[in-house]
Amino acid sequence: MTLNVAARHPARLLGLAGLIPFVGLTVAIHALDAQRASLAQAQLAYGATIVSFIGALHWGLAMRDAGLDATAQWRALGWGVMPSLVAWCALLLPLPTGLWVLAALVPACWWMDARLSRALSLEPWFMQLRTLLSAIVTICLLLSALAMA
Repeated sequence: MTLNVAARHPARLLGLAGLIPFVGLTVAIHALDAQRASLAQAQLAYGATIVSFIGALHWGLAMRDAGLDATAQWRALGWGVMPSLVAWCALLLPLPTGLWVLAALVPACWWMDARLSRALSLEPWFMQLRTLLSAIVTICLLLSALAMA
């Protein structure tokens, strides 16, 4: 499946802009001891929102491509709801446990995105962007979890 080539530039800019809260909150968690817990909670909430969005990508891509067989459709649609459910559970966990859960979930989302990307023969730019974003988000979550441990 071909992705809209015109979407490449805005997707990259908006994806990179989406890193601002992760990086900013990570720096703040390490710099502002008195507000560390509330900042970490904000990062956990933002991270949960982002992984829910990432899961929804599978729904959009799977419903758009008629070439996926029934098993691949179920896998894509089923996985699409998993990040939201796991992120919701992470929100209910104490800090830093919720951050550790999200730090593990982001690479799992990347792995499932890579599988779907191969199945749909998506352009390389999609996974290049996903790889960059996932790496930075995972590092931020890990650093924040370590600060809260």
